[in-house]
Amino acid sequence: MKLNTTSLKFAAGLPLALVTAFSAAVLAQQAPASEGVPVRITVTAVSREKGQEPPALSKSDFLIYQGRDRRPILDAVRQTGTANKLDLYILVDDASDSNVTLNYPDVKSFVSELPSTARVGVAYARNGTITVAQDLSDNPDAAMKTLRIPIGRSGAAGGIYFSLADMAKRLPPDPERRRVILLLSSGIDLFRGYRDSAPGLNPDLNTAINQLSRSGITVYSIYVSPASHFLGNLFLINNGQSCLSRLADETGGEAYFQGTMTPISMKPFLSEMLQHLNNQYLVTFGARPGKKSGYAGIRVTTELSGVDVTGPDQVYISVPK
Repeated sequence: MKLNTTSLKFAAGLPLALVTAFSAAVLAQQAPASEGVPVRITVTAVSREKGQEPPALSKSDFLIYQGRDRRPILDAVRQTGTANKLDLYILVDDASDSNVTLNYPDVKSFVSELPSTARVGVAYARNGTITVAQDLSDNPDAAMKTLRIPIGRSGAAGGIYFSLADMAKRLPPDPERRRVILLLSSGIDLFRGYRDSAPGLNPDLNTAINQLSRSGITVYSIYVSPASHFLGNLFLINNGQSCLSRLADETGGEAYFQGTMTPISMKPFLSEMLQHLNNQYLVTFGARPGKKSGYAGIRVTTELSGVDVTGPDQVYISVPK
């Protein structure tokens, strides 16, 4: 896998656990030990009034609970201006039907509206692996030129969550940047068989969510039709959409569907996603550590009226040795 010189290539040289520990150690210098282990997450603010922009939030507007325990908010930086450092990866499932290409102009238009500080990469998922077509680039036009027709074979519909987990492992946490994946996929994963394609039975989905949470990556997905072999299988389509919903919910993103087919237009979904990206914050809170490093469930909320906030459902807490 070709890796970006400033992100993915760096990750290949260091184990994820080492980089995670290093990031935690750097953040730990910013807060007293009594406040817990500093953990930084991406939080999205959304107005409850459809089509309206949410107000700007301050640090005191965020509430984060770890179990029943309210944790201290150490910092909250709105991602705007020079602080708006976004890394967006467009990941296309190679098991998708070729008609997804009809939506590529919508994707290109969406990317053109990203802030100038954003970097964009393009990759393809097939059989549990990732092929990078374009490393992260501050030239969105160059990235968009690498979008191609997916292979579209039914044999490629295996290991999409393996692919996501592998990608997340190669992207260690970066306390200064947001990491977002736009996934174009049916969510159908037959690597472990027909029965285990369900979201509650697929262990690879669990692994992907864990790795994405650990690397601080938010996933937005748009359901697109799978290869023709699966088009009439409502059981698999339902499982795929349910997996995409869980993936997005637990990483703090959003899953979009238009029935059981590729959307006629992705523009409405991408417009909402852009609004989300324009109203995000890097929030640092003091997590309660366990006896050893591991995952912990959290709940992100606010008491501010007229606004909803969303974030990941779990974080990885690295306990300094």
